[in-house]
Amino acid sequence: MSKTTIFPMNDRTVNTALQLSIAAVERDTGIGKDTLRVWERRYGFPQPHRDASGDRLYPLDQVERLRVIKRLLDGGHRPAQVVALPIDELDALARGRSSVETSPDAAAASGSEQMPTQSAEVHAYLALLKRHDAELLRRALLQDAMRMGISRFVTEVVAPLNYGVGQAWMRGELEVFEEHLYSEVIQRVLRTAIDAIPLGEAAQSRPKVLMTTVPQEPHVLGLLMAEAMLALEGCRCVQLGAQLPLGNMLMAAQAHAADVLVLSFSSLLQAAQVFDALAELRDRLPRAVELWAGGSNPALRKRLPEGVRVTAALTDLAHSVHDWRERHRVSGF
Repeated sequence: MSKTTIFPMNDRTVNTALQLSIAAVERDTGIGKDTLRVWERRYGFPQPHRDASGDRLYPLDQVERLRVIKRLLDGGHRPAQVVALPIDELDALARGRSSVETSPDAAAASGSEQMPTQSAEVHAYLALLKRHDAELLRRALLQDAMRMGISRFVTEVVAPLNYGVGQAWMRGELEVFEEHLYSEVIQRVLRTAIDAIPLGEAAQSRPKVLMTTVPQEPHVLGLLMAEAMLALEGCRCVQLGAQLPLGNMLMAAQAHAADVLVLSFSSLLQAAQVFDALAELRDRLPRAVELWAGGSNPALRKRLPEGVRVTAALTDLAHSVHDWRERHRVSGF
């Protein structure tokens, strides 16, 4: 019988051209052969096919899932926590370990039409990151910000680059330290660009906006991107960082005499967490303080508590500001 003859396993047709041997999987993922066999018995995954000789063959979708599992194990998870999880839950956990948002839904949240397709610029920036030339990466990004203007820079460069970096990390093409380096560089660039935006008189800089994330939401790049768009509209923004307790948000809103509280939600949080946080804040905030929410979390596309304004894209923030000023009869600069 020919070596290429294939016998189905569990009524599945096997195509060896699209599968890897156990040795190839070990090389690709860094997970040992013995470990793969133990997981197969203990957790029911992976589920390899067999070739005519009875050797294990792993479909590419299972190999990709194993790559994500390996990244999570390297990040501190235990096999019992992750091996049996479906790929969507693994991806959600991986996004939580990542310091940048990796969801394709970030395209809608940014107003960019370029994701998930990666442009030549994104590939060039990823190459600089892999060369570990942080200063050259920072200068190149800052030059693009100055050349393009901050609005286009945020939506056409930063948003797709965030996605590209996050996806590269999940595929194992970037190490954790490289991804963290990118996060630090892009935050510096955004802060530099924001600081260069002139601010008008206090009376002309309303609404005064507080910006933060709820507990369990570590991503802050979305907040900085939103701040850039708001600063372009002349708003006075106060960044409070990530994962601020809800009670502290209430105190900060009073202390800063805020007009608006802006929250960013990545795809990391569950829908119930998003809804509960927004409901509690809207109930406890003074009615004069508006509550705006944005980001890539799918819960923002569902019905939310009354009195919460959702900005579906970063480019929608300008309209939100203009609407606020019309209702409060305040002009911008």
